[in-house]
Amino acid sequence: MTGAGRDHAAREVWQAMSELVLDNQRRREVSDQVGLSFGKIRALRRIAVRPMPMRELATLLGVDPPNLTAVVDDLERAGLVERQPHPSDRRVKLVAATAAGAALAQRAQEILERPPAGLFELPAGDLEALGKILSRARPERGPGII
Repeated sequence: MTGAGRDHAAREVWQAMSELVLDNQRRREVSDQVGLSFGKIRALRRIAVRPMPMRELATLLGVDPPNLTAVVDDLERAGLVERQPHPSDRRVKLVAATAAGAALAQRAQEILERPPAGLFELPAGDLEALGKILSRARPERGPGII
């Protein structure tokens, strides 16, 4: 395969993978079942991993801190997160999930971790091959939160 053909093939594969992973239907399903926008779910899932300062959360989510404040305010009003003092820096507040927030984050995570139906339809050998290919193509594993 030539350089241009290889580039085209890589783009086609990436498009298919993006459609599979970033499926808007799955995001709507999570939002409908959890009762929050997907943006709020993303924030809650990060916060449920561990309490963190707002600035760090904004960086992880790729949003501006002022925009995140509104999201955290809404989550706090819903009783899903709470602001806590930082143990070593009085100027910083941590955002932590409440028990209800952690449970909701877990529910969302379970929905997102459920493989698309099409993967169950693949023969075992194809799934194994796909897993090997993706493990070679994937960069170092991060936190795994969409």
